[in-house]
Amino acid sequence: MLSRHSQAAWYESARATWDAWTERALAATDPREVDTMMAEVLPLYTAHPERPHVQRLIEAWRHAAHTDLAAVKAWEGGLWQTIDIRPLLGRVRCPTLLLVGALDAICGPAHAEVLARAIADAHVVTVPDCGHFIPAEAPEPFREAVVAFCAAHPS
Repeated sequence: MLSRHSQAAWYESARATWDAWTERALAATDPREVDTMMAEVLPLYTAHPERPHVQRLIEAWRHAAHTDLAAVKAWEGGLWQTIDIRPLLGRVRCPTLLLVGALDAICGPAHAEVLARAIADAHVVTVPDCGHFIPAEAPEPFREAVVAFCAAHPS
């Protein structure tokens, strides 16, 4: 997924930040440093960062970002390695919609399938040609999936 952008002018810098993310986040002393890092890697989260509506999403995020540095440091310091909700998923007793972008490098189709196997009434919808930000990258397929799921599960 990441290398699909390798010819883009921004890729080399974004990939270097991505690859050094934890080290740089833990060394940050100002939350704006992490905001800047995130702004640089955001295109990697998307399937088509060159599309105008995706560019608007990225720019809006860049202007609205306000990182909680303590939270980032806790997460990058290992918190994410201690959280495993998989044992709890069997307790989910309601229909569950799992929307996933086919080109999501963060938590793509393989992740959704793990969740779906553990949740009794899970429904996976994979949005083709889409990355991590489904509502912004593919608003119509997102809306259609949510409306269809809600119609099929009115209670």
